[in-house]
Amino acid sequence: MTFVPTRFPEDPDFFHAWRKSVKDKQGEAAAKEMELAFWENVGVGTGEMYLKRGGKPEDLEQIAFTMQRASDVMGETARMKKDGQDVLVVHTACPWMDSFRAAGLPNQCGEGCDRWFQVAAQTISPKVRVVTESQLPRGGDTCTRRFTLIG
Repeated sequence: MTFVPTRFPEDPDFFHAWRKSVKDKQGEAAAKEMELAFWENVGVGTGEMYLKRGGKPEDLEQIAFTMQRASDVMGETARMKKDGQDVLVVHTACPWMDSFRAAGLPNQCGEGCDRWFQVAAQTISPKVRVVTESQLPRGGDTCTRRFTLIG
């Protein structure tokens, strides 16, 4: 099964124009809050779409592949790799870092991505956990997220 999400903003400029509008009207704290709410909603949509298209709720490889594929669609460079029973999604490049920098928000994209990954996984199955092990915006060589099945 190949799943390609359709609810993602493929144009970061659109996202940043929306975020700037919130900031200009309600301040930076509200903009950050709404940014995270945005990624939470996108995560729910991603998880629901995965399930609607027949994705298996506890198949870590399928879930990680879907998230890696969604990353590809957004212009990111990502790969998936097994680590024992866990599966990693590893990003080596991401245009969001440049777009956040250009919007005057350098190194602030990681929190939104974390929210998206975690909410999508929880929407798919409460038994799936995603833990961020490294982030490019925090100086890491990659953004690496570990998918684990609990219970």
